[in-house]
Amino acid sequence: MGLKKRKDDVSLTKIILGICLVVVIAFGVHRVARWFKDEYVGGALEAAAPSELARAEEAIQAGNLDEARSILLPIAEKTRNDAISPQALLLLARLEERGGDSQKGLAYLKEAVEEFPGSPLNAQAELAYARALEKHGQTEDALAIFTALQENAAPEVRAPALCGLARTAERNGDLESARALCREAVRDAAWNSPDWAEAAEALGRLNIALIFSPKATSDSKVYVVERGDNLTNMGMKLNTTQGLLMRANELHKDSTLNVGDRLKYTPKDFRILIERSACRLFLLDGDGLFKCYSVGLGRPGHETTLGGYRIGNKQVDPTWFKPNAGPIPPGDPRNELGSRWMPLVPEREELPTDLGIHGTVAPETIGKHSSSGCARMHNADVEELYDLVVRSTPVEIVDTVEPRDLGL
Repeated sequence: MGLKKRKDDVSLTKIILGICLVVVIAFGVHRVARWFKDEYVGGALEAAAPSELARAEEAIQAGNLDEARSILLPIAEKTRNDAISPQALLLLARLEERGGDSQKGLAYLKEAVEEFPGSPLNAQAELAYARALEKHGQTEDALAIFTALQENAAPEVRAPALCGLARTAERNGDLESARALCREAVRDAAWNSPDWAEAAEALGRLNIALIFSPKATSDSKVYVVERGDNLTNMGMKLNTTQGLLMRANELHKDSTLNVGDRLKYTPKDFRILIERSACRLFLLDGDGLFKCYSVGLGRPGHETTLGGYRIGNKQVDPTWFKPNAGPIPPGDPRNELGSRWMPLVPEREELPTDLGIHGTVAPETIGKHSSSGCARMHNADVEELYDLVVRSTPVEIVDTVEPRDLGL
């Protein structure tokens, strides 16, 4: 019996040792496989990543989403590089957003932010994540990220974060705070970048909303109607336009004014800067940029003449005295002046006397060099500008605008 027991013990020991050996071998195989994945496969992916990421971005731009996904997924799944992995995740997020799966895009952005906090792309990832959160209605979470970026990020990331904060303020009805944030963003953003354009567009829209609103603002004043006042003489007295008084006080041409009525107006010394090379019109006030408009300017051979001008006698629904064709009345489809005409009176004798800012019957030409020299605008835009600027407002036409020209 003792001999049999010893043999059983030896057999059990061999079984246990065998199991241990299998476990050790399996563990070793796992470690080798993991090393191969991390050091060989991951290393190979990291080495090829710059060119592969560029190829994926090209595929996304071309709309080849499946091709881009097949490039990016292995990089995102098999690399843990602070520079490479977040970039792949950001591209995957953009890809999924473009493909219509915004929830998956949001998940990729969350991974980029949370898994790679030390990445040089972390601020960009946080910005993209905040924008996605805002789009999905998670505004409080987005606001927290935008606020942190406002306080800590570099200017190129801080600018769009400021725009995010401005959108929150606007949703809450605080248009003046939103405007102040957009002014900061315009100063911080890289000149002529998409972020600058976003900030400038928002700033212009908010400025218009505030100046045309009947609500008092920090820069508005109140005029008390006196005996003998009408919209024309009040405009001259206050150096503003009838249109601005009417819009800001919800009046119309036949409105009755009574002595003692209190009217809102916003004193402004506007000036206009037209950029010939980029077909843009900048409306400026004492704070710098007020609003940027797209315009159509002179085509080759009829280039809009550079120089200094002033706004002349403005006209609503103008008749076009087309050279060699006689007068063309307003409303006629041949009348290219649209709904408003603001002549440009030259400040030097050698400048042309037939230029102006006007509307158009060909809105597809806005933003192009397509006119005979005048500045064309969408009719809604020219009507807005008409109600903002008074006669004698200075206009400077330059080839290229620099940030300092806008007070930036």
